[in-house]
Amino acid sequence: MFVEYGALSTKMYELTKPIGHSMDGDLEYYFKQLKNTKGKILEAGVGTGRMLIPFIQKGLQIEGVDLSEEMLEQCRINLKKAGVTGKIYQGDLTELQLESSYEAIIMPTGSFCLLPRAKVNEILQSFYKHLEKGGRVIIDLELPSWFIEKEVIVNEYPIDDEVGILFTSTAQSMDWQKQKTSYIHRYDLVRKGYVEQTEVSNFVLYWYGIDEFISLLKANGFSSVTHEVGYGENAAASLITFTAVK
Repeated sequence: MFVEYGALSTKMYELTKPIGHSMDGDLEYYFKQLKNTKGKILEAGVGTGRMLIPFIQKGLQIEGVDLSEEMLEQCRINLKKAGVTGKIYQGDLTELQLESSYEAIIMPTGSFCLLPRAKVNEILQSFYKHLEKGGRVIIDLELPSWFIEKEVIVNEYPIDDEVGILFTSTAQSMDWQKQKTSYIHRYDLVRKGYVEQTEVSNFVLYWYGIDEFISLLKANGFSSVTHEVGYGENAAASLITFTAVK
């Protein structure tokens, strides 16, 4: 019934989060954490290459994986435009099977919250398996501090003088027991006032408590677990970054 990260959501992502765009300082923070990494890095949930491409340009050995083929196709286009080469893979993070091992695996900007809670142990075990001994995982999680049930937000994103995307986000519900929020996201491609294409997504986000996620990391073999709020710059932020070592 729904499409997750299809053609229109990918197009809107390109408009709102272009290559090299820093979201609340995430590019700067992650580069600081990774700049001395000598081995390979994997970005899980690479999307269109917003972070991957500038990091390749800065000399990091970084690869990417994503479930969405639409996102990956745009990433290939962006790599070509930037004049750089990089390996990207299509894969499900709940059953990741890559040939390489990595010195670091990153999942910035709360993307981990899109993954099903029921598969969290499989995901963390997959990350652990793909890390070198002593390698690090760095994961951002987002708390649902902004959620207002039944709130409807409408935004428009022009592509040119005649075409744009009309985006409607409807907050559906918050399930405290299952620790998830759900939205209906609708993307309308509009040309001269007429809708040419529509894409509808059931956007679900899961959240974790700090102690809960530390326990999950440790239960899946990780050690030296630390966390930081708001990239160390904003103690009141809802974004928490966890770092753990294999």
